[in-house]
Amino acid sequence: MNKYESSLQIDATKGIPYYETSIPSPVPAETVPFYYTARINERLDNISNKFYNTPGNWWLIARANNLANGTVAVPAGTKLFIPNV
Repeated sequence: MNKYESSLQIDATKGIPYYETSIPSPVPAETVPFYYTARINERLDNISNKFYNTPGNWWLIARANNLANGTVAVPAGTKLFIPNV
């Protein structure tokens, strides 16, 4: 699953093809198989690496938990949904 989706569009006035990039819709709650409680000094990228074997899917966890504070830091004790991808 990618953080961004691209779709091929055609400029109606010039007939020139271009790609439009957007962020996919939020992760639905029914795809969330379990909760995880963050520990001291954990970050979303570390948690992503733990469950998905890549730090790059941190945004899935952030989106599933409505975390948009501009940081990957997570306060200790925060309960997080971990989406199934």
